[in-house]
Amino acid sequence: MSRRVFLGGSAAAAAAVLARPGFAQTPVDRVPLRWLAGPPAASTGSSFGVPWPRGALREGTPLALTSDGNPVPVQSRPLAFWPDGSVKWTAHAVTGGVTGESLELRRGTPAAPAAPVTAKRSGGEVVLANGVLAVHVATSGGVVLPEISRGERTTATDGTLLLRLQDDPERPENHQRLTGAVQQVEIEQSGPVRAVVKASGTYRAGGRSILPWTLRIYLGAGDESLRLVHSFVWDADEKRDFVSGLGMSFSVPMTDAAHDRHVRFGTAEGGVWGEAVRGLTGLRRDPGRAVREAQVEGNATPPVEQWSEKVRAGYQQLPLWNDYTLFQESARHFAIWKRVGERGSWLKHAGSGERAAGFGYLGGVSGGLAFGMRDFWQRFPRSIDIRGAARDSAEVTLWSYAPQAAAMDLRTYDTEAHGLDLAYEDVQEGFGTPEGVMRSTEMTLWALESTPSRDQVAALSRAQTDPPQIVAEPQTYHAAGVFGRWSLPDRSTPDRAALEDSISRDLEFYTGQVDQREWYGFWHHGDVMHTYDADRHEWRYDVGGFAWDNAELGTDAMLWYAFLRSGDPRAFRLARAMTQHVAEVDTYHSGRFAGLGSRHAVVHWGDGAKEARVAESFTKRFAYYLTADELLGDVLRSTLQADRTLLEVEPLREVLPPQDEAPTRLRIGPDWYALVSNWLTEWERTGETKWRDRIVTGMRDIATFPAGLFTGEAGGAVGFDPETAHLTNFERGDFEGSRNLSMAFLGEQILWETLDLVDVPEFRQVYLDFAKYGQATPEEKRARYGRDFDANLFPTIYSRVSAWAGEQLDDPALRRRGWREFLDDPDGRPWPAPVRVGGSAVAAPVEEIPVETTATNDAAQRTLAIISLLAIAPQEAP
Repeated sequence: MSRRVFLGGSAAAAAAVLARPGFAQTPVDRVPLRWLAGPPAASTGSSFGVPWPRGALREGTPLALTSDGNPVPVQSRPLAFWPDGSVKWTAHAVTGGVTGESLELRRGTPAAPAAPVTAKRSGGEVVLANGVLAVHVATSGGVVLPEISRGERTTATDGTLLLRLQDDPERPENHQRLTGAVQQVEIEQSGPVRAVVKASGTYRAGGRSILPWTLRIYLGAGDESLRLVHSFVWDADEKRDFVSGLGMSFSVPMTDAAHDRHVRFGTAEGGVWGEAVRGLTGLRRDPGRAVREAQVEGNATPPVEQWSEKVRAGYQQLPLWNDYTLFQESARHFAIWKRVGERGSWLKHAGSGERAAGFGYLGGVSGGLAFGMRDFWQRFPRSIDIRGAARDSAEVTLWSYAPQAAAMDLRTYDTEAHGLDLAYEDVQEGFGTPEGVMRSTEMTLWALESTPSRDQVAALSRAQTDPPQIVAEPQTYHAAGVFGRWSLPDRSTPDRAALEDSISRDLEFYTGQVDQREWYGFWHHGDVMHTYDADRHEWRYDVGGFAWDNAELGTDAMLWYAFLRSGDPRAFRLARAMTQHVAEVDTYHSGRFAGLGSRHAVVHWGDGAKEARVAESFTKRFAYYLTADELLGDVLRSTLQADRTLLEVEPLREVLPPQDEAPTRLRIGPDWYALVSNWLTEWERTGETKWRDRIVTGMRDIATFPAGLFTGEAGGAVGFDPETAHLTNFERGDFEGSRNLSMAFLGEQILWETLDLVDVPEFRQVYLDFAKYGQATPEEKRARYGRDFDANLFPTIYSRVSAWAGEQLDDPALRRRGWREFLDDPDGRPWPAPVRVGGSAVAAPVEEIPVETTATNDAAQRTLAIISLLAIAPQEAP
């Protein structure tokens, strides 16, 4: 079967596998699963990934799912493969009907849905149908979703992508409206449990075509909801194009009497704001208790004849509230406005609160459209507009960037460079550009048969603020041998318990800092800050390269490993948000820097260092394989562009003089390691050996270098040919230069995992030499290389590299040295508990770590070291 076909059909016989330590040799029959944050009260379905030990599952083996012991429909497909062809990761999708507490994936024929979902081309559109909904997707034109219907009722029409642009951030009156024009539609999955259709195009108006976008439409069998994932890539001019609105609008037919039409909004705290288009409560005359209660609950009011006489005679004179807006202007405040019409003023005190869920409903007692946006308050400014609720057809617009806010300004914060020496800022002309970065928005639509109850609004709101996610147990991930070398928690001694406590404390600290410092916003959500300024009691948000972290030194990996070994929902949520941010905002998907990412800076893309290690696939694989997110799959593939981009954007262009011995030049670490992770990911996803061969080519080249991984000046400069993947030794500067960051960006994990999959003995020996001698004594270096040298390695970062050499060589002294390097390094020591700072020292009370320098780099590398060392040298742990 093709690598991209869904798993199914007859089971294949298990094949012999290479005997490698740490990998299962027998099939795994059952995999226990659970909900990340407990069984959901309401769900719109879930997609998730499951890992399999090498040789445990053959492609084509059918898999079934049970929920509380009962078979439920599941759709499965392979995500990645081991070198022997066995399945490494499978992706699974379930519908919103699966909410059981106990879940289990097992070999066997999956249950069939009562009404399979389909996706079929019909004329000039693609139609998704599941027995409840029919969703029409246009294959051309300016309306993406012409119609959404439930049974005989049309729930919504004219689904259109909207973009508002200004030419001046201070002049909102000068705006242009563009709409998303469909250029291509592809059926990616066609059922039976889930169908996925991908539409793509650009925003157009007046002969202009900008911001390439994609919109994936997901529909599950029997569901009354559909999921939309929209993304766009920035290709406009940030100096003259200022986005003042980005959203999607729908027309909603309105058929019920005005007093039986309802608007609902949910809050993140479980609250509900709900009113009728024509209100019958709070009047001078009482229509009757049954009337009031029915309207408050959203039920059909009794016939008018049963109302009190005075209300019955004059209710048609009551105002019809035609327009509504829910505006999340900051992470701490939303407001609800309403008005009768364009000639009247807005009542901007209709409702308010701290955090809206991004869920709403417009319709009547006979049905309507519910809608939601994920990460609504976290990615402020966002809003929901309802216009024409009193008319025969209303319009709902979900604004992922609200027109009520100031226009989006993507320019760098200053026109002057401030220097690496003091501000740690590397500004280069033309490099601080957002051209090629992207952002995504996830929306959900429900075609409901009636106005949802208040409890149902609260449950559906929760599904937006904390979407249900199925995960496996930590032991399952660990036993599968995925994501390199990492440990399960070890509290067997007081010292080990203290190390585990430090990991938990750091996770809790950063969870608190994100909320306390309000690291939220359309472009910011998911990132954290790099270094703290204890004098100001503030993170250095305005100081060059000390500001946004951009996952420097593996912050995202720290969070993912913390989740893998604990199952902690907080770690998952932080890690997922950070992966989305780095993969979208900090990474270039097109243009001059395609496949590279931006180093940490005041503005996410403002730094002149554009590097493969920011965009690399290794740390994005966690989220992709755990959630089976199709958009992340696109992002992983886009990193392959880095090979050719390095021809024009050489990492060492500012450090070394030009050369003509190779097409371009890079550092073995972290640049080549990042490329290896990209190739490795594509190889395991597709089975195409050409990507493996690029890895092997570089490994064999490095093995011929006299200095091995100590080769190259400026931290490992070698030549690189994107066509052949060959590396060139310039034969100058061997052993010299700083290699302190060579492995700092998960280089050691990338190589550990790759060496388990690619057998190149000569490279393994070179890596062993680097690991053994990088922090060895001068006598040991002279005995091996005939010279002493200082590789300038950070002890905490390279402690697990030393320990790995000890594991591979069965040398307890080396393993102990690895632990000693970590434990004796002041930068690697766990932080004390945070303290609270208040009074006149700060604008509002904050928590900070009472040490001389608080840096996210230290937290990330300390946690990664602990997790790796406990896996590699457990017997030598304190």
